[in-house]
Amino acid sequence: MQTKATEFDQISKNIFYPIYPVIAQQILAERKGISEGTCLDVGSGPGYVGLSIARQSKMQVCLYDMDQNALEIAKKNINEALLEDRVFVKYGNVEEIPYPNESFDLVTSRGSLFFWQDKVKAINEIFRVLKMGGTAYLGGGFGNQKLKDMVDQKMLAIDDQWLVKAAMRKGCADDYENLLKKTIVKQFTVKEDDSGLWIVFHKTSEPTKEQH
Repeated sequence: MQTKATEFDQISKNIFYPIYPVIAQQILAERKGISEGTCLDVGSGPGYVGLSIARQSKMQVCLYDMDQNALEIAKKNINEALLEDRVFVKYGNVEEIPYPNESFDLVTSRGSLFFWQDKVKAINEIFRVLKMGGTAYLGGGFGNQKLKDMVDQKMLAIDDQWLVKAAMRKGCADDYENLLKKTIVKQFTVKEDDSGLWIVFHKTSEPTKEQH
């Protein structure tokens, strides 16, 4: 019997796979050409976004998830990609990230934000572990409209409720702007375009005392 993690890995490999290099390229472009440092991929699942970032940069990448089965699959994918020297897994919850302040140059998350129980606490934690000058790129998308159409077509063939479920998870830009206003992040961008729906922020200063 397949676990949910195994099923998702198969879908990622057979249907979603072309989107990950494109998303990684978009994320790294937000870093303005800086391709070294440390990256935390939150809700990494089998690890394809993080692995794509590692392939396109010199970054050390932590695949972070609270599904142990997904992390076991991620380990196999790391080995197959021959990236054991720069990519590793870590178990944990986004609301309590087990790393010190200012640990990562980049924090990414594709597809998991919509499932976080306490989104305000999670985003505050992400801000905490970002290094000064670091970037967070959180949300969901398929890279571009052509890739989204391809994924939609293939997913509808196996789940006729795919579009309904995807729309329910996604929300809208206004929802996430209102969410961010409740966090300690004071400067952010919510992008909603052909690339998907993404929250982007850069850590340029520490929150003031009243923001804690």
